[in-house]
Amino acid sequence: MSRASRILDTIQLELERKGDIFGFLGIEFSTNPSTRMIKLSQAGLIDQVIKYTKMTEASTRDTPAAEAPLGSDKSGDPVNEDWSYPAAVGMLLYLSSNSRPDIQYAAHSATRFSHNPRKSHGQAVKRIVRYLLKTSTEGILFLPQLNQGLDCFVDADFAGQHGYEDDQDPSSVKSQTGFVLTLFGCPVLWQSKMQTGITLSSTAAEYIAFSMSMHELLPLRVLLQEIRIKMDLPELAESLVPSTIFEDNAGCCSLVNVPKMSSRNKYLSLKYHFFRSHIGQDKGIVAKWISTTEQKADIFTKGLSPLKFKAIRKLMMGW
Repeated sequence: MSRASRILDTIQLELERKGDIFGFLGIEFSTNPSTRMIKLSQAGLIDQVIKYTKMTEASTRDTPAAEAPLGSDKSGDPVNEDWSYPAAVGMLLYLSSNSRPDIQYAAHSATRFSHNPRKSHGQAVKRIVRYLLKTSTEGILFLPQLNQGLDCFVDADFAGQHGYEDDQDPSSVKSQTGFVLTLFGCPVLWQSKMQTGITLSSTAAEYIAFSMSMHELLPLRVLLQEIRIKMDLPELAESLVPSTIFEDNAGCCSLVNVPKMSSRNKYLSLKYHFFRSHIGQDKGIVAKWISTTEQKADIFTKGLSPLKFKAIRKLMMGW
């Protein structure tokens, strides 16, 4: 008998029937023929998260994250829950990456402390669950707008942890990046992530966030181009669809569209200006300013008030 066989013989596996796998881990699809609306949801997984954290009878919340950022809370009490913090956060991350972008920022914030969670972090996870308890049957509503292309909404929260995080911790002055790529107005890829470096201005933070979003936009445009060729679809400019990148920082828009970087901003060009050769009306990608009230990516950079959160959620997810 081989060593691998002996190891397998010592392992006792217990299988538990969970019902429909698509309702547990997968995404449920439903359509409305009259409106052409498509709904993506994961009610089965949300139910599992609620039961796992023993929050079935809990009160609900209107938003998944508080307006104040979540810090490391180094002097706080350790988390004391009947469930595993990393396991709960893992389920929330999976959910946020598939059908619930509205909890992406809150889930990402909680994930940062999986190695040493405190009581405050456990409370943050439970707040996300309280929000899901209120919106368990919701998801993303897709209603394609064929007059729109492959667009990107990108935003940054400059040094958002300042005043909430330990001032000796470099993360206290790092900025948060958030962006969402939409195809025909429907969200297809989104991200909330803390920037690795420290920026010296809000414009610089926005420029780096812009660069991070381009790392995702450019390959997706190439993929669409390959689909166009294989399916013999009509070409628009140099891609299947034109792309507009919406940015609510006027300084960043000016920096992106200026023909030549100044010496003052040369430190940005060394690492983050790789995308500049792809910007231009004739190349299929343009950068435009957009009002903060219409900035879909705002929901990925910080905790918002219920009024602002619901307004952005409506723009991005349709409800």
